[in-house]
Amino acid sequence: MARLNLRPAQVIVFDDPASHLTEFAAEFLGPRENAYFSTLRFARRQQSYLLGRYAAKLALRDLLAEPDLRAIEIVRGVFEQPVVQCARSHRWCVSISHADSLAVVVAFPAGHPMALDAERIDLTRYETILSQLSNQETQWIAANAGHKLQLATALWTAKEALSKVLCTGLMSPVQIYNLSEFSRISSGNWEGLFQNFGQYKTTTWVGTSHAVSIVLPKRSIIVNGYEIYDAFLTL
Repeated sequence: MARLNLRPAQVIVFDDPASHLTEFAAEFLGPRENAYFSTLRFARRQQSYLLGRYAAKLALRDLLAEPDLRAIEIVRGVFEQPVVQCARSHRWCVSISHADSLAVVVAFPAGHPMALDAERIDLTRYETILSQLSNQETQWIAANAGHKLQLATALWTAKEALSKVLCTGLMSPVQIYNLSEFSRISSGNWEGLFQNFGQYKTTTWVGTSHAVSIVLPKRSIIVNGYEIYDAFLTL
């Protein structure tokens, strides 16, 4: 697990390849979470649910000064977005993403919207991702011949993260999430802007096996993004 502070937001990167969370789910799920968990019938869905909830609670525990993880519940909003319920505070939100045994979460103040998405870099998804990108985006990929798969995955995470900020998910035409700029700012780190949502930007990291994007207000600054990149290099 990696815990990364974004001042005042917090990112948690949690990997559980052996699915150990199932063994002590009752120790961190609240009543409403337990009720929902009991309806899940498939092991993969159970694992992703536990991964996301556990990582989210770790991100929120210190911010809320609430040591009992069961007192922090992450329920589902009307658009399936995660909603934080805790008696100590209602001022915090979370964004959750899963990729196999990996969960990545950002906890942030309610007045400062953010969201993230993490994806495994997977060759079998390359053509599908390309089919959803704009002409400009595919030109960026073509210009990075040695890293086409990595860049395509990175662009997709940026679009997914924007859809989460807007609480639309991918229920809207994917073209509305097109990027207008996407530039490398350091090794493994990119930053981009969106054609239709000029108030937001993406900061994106590409590691050895995963890519992750955090979408946040355009004027906001992530002060220690290198820690996120370092965390993904170890996965």
